[in-house]
Amino acid sequence: MKRRLLIGAIGGILLIGATGVFVAIAEPGKGPAFIAGDQAVTEDQVRQKWQSEGYSNVQIVRHGRYFEAMGSKDGQTSKITVDSKTGRLGDDDDDDDD
Repeated sequence: MKRRLLIGAIGGILLIGATGVFVAIAEPGKGPAFIAGDQAVTEDQVRQKWQSEGYSNVQIVRHGRYFEAMGSKDGQTSKITVDSKTGRLGDDDDDDDD
């Protein structure tokens, strides 16, 4: 009886862990909202939002489901990645600053 209980407990723990990993993989782009609403956004919406925040020379390139936007503000160039399906900021793992 104890053996079945132990096997059941281990199985349950593994199932909960696997569910957590699946949810993390299935929901990319859960960064902060760039455009509110968790809805699909267009390149033009991303451009308008960034220009409304004071950026100029905004250039946008699409990489799969993400928009990569570059622009200038106060003499400095910045870059962001926006998930086109949710309007949320994506991870920017580029280490160009090293």
